[in-house]
Amino acid sequence: MLFSRDLEAARYAADRAFRQYDAADPANRLVASELEARWNRALAHAAEIEGKIAMHDVATPAPIADPASFSALASNLKTVWDAPTTAARLKKRMVRTLIHEVVTDIDDVASEIVLIVHWVGGAHSELRLPKRRRGQPTAPLPTSSRPYVNWW
Repeated sequence: MLFSRDLEAARYAADRAFRQYDAADPANRLVASELEARWNRALAHAAEIEGKIAMHDVATPAPIADPASFSALASNLKTVWDAPTTAARLKKRMVRTLIHEVVTDIDDVASEIVLIVHWVGGAHSELRLPKRRRGQPTAPLPTSSRPYVNWW
């Protein structure tokens, strides 16, 4: 979320302003008062961003999804994926929702790269790709892996 990055930057700026104020010589009142004013402005900016985040959270209702809509989406996943209106950002989000992790290993005996996909539902898929050797041109994907790659 864009606001969270802004908030992180504002908090960093406020912390930095505090450290500068804290390091100032109290006898030099002109410098100390200017650093205190900067610190107060940075704190006010951070509070303003926190308020924007709170207003955004209140204005954005939580999505309501029933199991029937999830099953309808699952049955039309290929259609949604292939739709020209589906943005890459949404596709990445869908993949992150469906895949728990991908474990990679190298099978030196067979000269293959082994990918094991751990799906969120608990299922596992194994994909073996040929390991490219130095100086070897990039080979086309084997036909057994094309359904996975085309789906992504």
